[in-house]
Amino acid sequence: MKHLPDACQTLGKWSSMFIPTLIYCIGNQDKVWAIKDNSLSATLQLIWDAVYKGVPYAVTTDGPVIAVVNILQALQQLSEWCNSINTTTLVVFATFLCSQPDVKTDEDRQQFSACLLIKSAFLYGTIKEDGSKHMEPFQSDLIMQVLAQHHCAISGALAVVPGFTTLGHVKGVLALATSAAGISTISLYS
Repeated sequence: MKHLPDACQTLGKWSSMFIPTLIYCIGNQDKVWAIKDNSLSATLQLIWDAVYKGVPYAVTTDGPVIAVVNILQALQQLSEWCNSINTTTLVVFATFLCSQPDVKTDEDRQQFSACLLIKSAFLYGTIKEDGSKHMEPFQSDLIMQVLAQHHCAISGALAVVPGFTTLGHVKGVLALATSAAGISTISLYS
């Protein structure tokens, strides 16, 4: 932190606003797995300008803001954010399986999990037992609780970052949640 510009150290916004806003912005991108330095620099500059209004600073790929983000806090928090999505998914899915009255053995859980994979049923809020079209995509309890976990991680984030056009679309988070849910469904009882 001592290498960051003075505004980061005196205004107390680095951990309470800057980092949650970074997670929010990353979660709204199409690709959350591979973030290039130049894209990260541009995103960090937009966040800097929004969080530290009136405090001039140019984020560069070799400057202290990106160095601290890459090396210390943000990567750690981004990693914790991804891990919390995976952990939440496993816990919610295991709880969901335990709540099913007709699912008692590991074999039952395995068969039930296999059924949820058919037509990606685990993603839907309403699953038709007769195999007809499922309803309410991306509104299953599993996905909704994972998205709630993401909402906790971005507490304190700015809702609007001027120049960042994809805020509010949670594409990246939805991709992470869907992947985690699918992997949980496949691996927990296979």
